[in-house]
Amino acid sequence: MSKPNKYLYQSERLGFRNWETNDLSDLLSINQDKEVMRFFPSLLDETQSLEFIERMQKQFEKNGFCYFVAEWLTTQEFVGMIGLSEQSYEAPFTPV
Repeated sequence: MSKPNKYLYQSERLGFRNWETNDLSDLLSINQDKEVMRFFPSLLDETQSLEFIERMQKQFEKNGFCYFVAEWLTTQEFVGMIGLSEQSYEAPFTPV
């Protein structure tokens, strides 16, 4: 019996899926990387990273979209994230 495809979307090289709690260590490693986070207000700790995962899971359940996990199809290695998200902070271009 074949394993079901866990990806919601695929490109030629990448698979995109919703978040799982066990993605925390991969997410935390990019959230603690100063170069990756240089355009963000601050680095995120473990609690904030877990809250992000939970927020994305809820957003996907509610809207059918979120920032998806991106993985290499060949190795299923975590690459990062890509997608859409609701923005609720005040800015000249919100609400969006």
